[in-house]
Amino acid sequence: MKLKIFESDMGDCLLLEGDSGELMLCDGGMKASLKGHVRAELSKLRDAGRQLDLVYVSHVDNDHISGILQLLEDEAEWRVFDLHQANGDPIREPRIPRPPVIKGILHNAFRDQVRANNKEIENLLVASAPALYASAVPELIQAADEMQGIAAGIPEALKVSRLVSPDALDIPMNKPPGVADAATLLFAGQPGAEFVLGSMKFTLIGPTKKELASLAKGWNTWLRNNQAEVRTIRAELRQRIDDFSSGALTTSPYDLRDWNGIPDLKGVSAPNVASLMFMVEESGRRLLLTGDGQQDVILEGLKRTGFLDAGFVHIEALKVQHHGSENNMNEDFARRVSADHYVFCGNGSHHNPEIKVIDMVFASRLGKASVRALAPEAQNRDFHFWFSTTSEASPEGLERREIFAEVEEHVAHLETQSEGRLHLHFNNGAFSLLVI
Repeated sequence: MKLKIFESDMGDCLLLEGDSGELMLCDGGMKASLKGHVRAELSKLRDAGRQLDLVYVSHVDNDHISGILQLLEDEAEWRVFDLHQANGDPIREPRIPRPPVIKGILHNAFRDQVRANNKEIENLLVASAPALYASAVPELIQAADEMQGIAAGIPEALKVSRLVSPDALDIPMNKPPGVADAATLLFAGQPGAEFVLGSMKFTLIGPTKKELASLAKGWNTWLRNNQAEVRTIRAELRQRIDDFSSGALTTSPYDLRDWNGIPDLKGVSAPNVASLMFMVEESGRRLLLTGDGQQDVILEGLKRTGFLDAGFVHIEALKVQHHGSENNMNEDFARRVSADHYVFCGNGSHHNPEIKVIDMVFASRLGKASVRALAPEAQNRDFHFWFSTTSEASPEGLERREIFAEVEEHVAHLETQSEGRLHLHFNNGAFSLLVI
């Protein structure tokens, strides 16, 4: 397997290629990074007569789905050109590179997950975020950041569904190769949870039907509970700030981390909990694609699918979940799931990847015995940290540039401390290439 790690702003965008040549695009990052870095590289595939066998969208957050929407919009523009050209109409050829043919898409569409109240949820998110930003309270601003990302992702997810529909681009959705009776939504235990793409075998780690049900219930409960509250948010904001100053405020009533209503998943929003996650196997080598999944959900999925029978697993490559956020990683996960290659996608936005998480992973390989990885294969073995960007890729003066520069400095220190065991890889261009 080969994995191209694209420059993808604060999001994820990876291109997986099997030994037999099949290709799967894993998330699309942000629109700007798709336009600036990914678009031209994907167009080269078309020029070479190659196609994307699958496009995989892990979940609806805009830092995963925005680039996919842009890719589909590019193809739609070219389809319009084809139609007019076939009719002999005068029309200028699009000035954008044409994407490769997309044979299928794996995506649990927002409309199918929620089934109702799509627009109401979007409107309420949009209405709530500005007042939270105005508070200048870090906890409320963090909630607003999550709201803004998902508020942007919802309409983009709906547009993706419309563009791939039979009366538009006509791209099959959730119909993996060789699976004739796949369900509308992909989840564990259903047809489509296992499939083969060329020389690669895919096993769906999550979500389960329970997690999808929790997501739908969470969205609609949140909407019902907050429709009244959003009308008084500005009046209540001052009181919350006062409470925060006195130490009485510990969480925001609008904080997305409470949407799913599952206590042991706090710290991770419901859309992230429902991420599509796959274990990919080829010739005895394994890659774990985690989206923005929560660590306990990932471990449960690995256990359910037999990968964690020994209580731990060592794999060749791990796409570190949720850009290296501390809400999605803990010491237990780092000990149970070890890898030769750890891929971090994030550019310092929202402080991701977080140094605390990097230190956890590092300690699981070279720390004291009580925190070391449990798999024997991880002992006395070199390991690699891959980063999707560099600090210099962000404009000067932006906080994210400074944060990522701190990451670069910190991991350079870890590399020295490792005495040759840790190897660092940064993406200085459109992509870096990991051979698994």
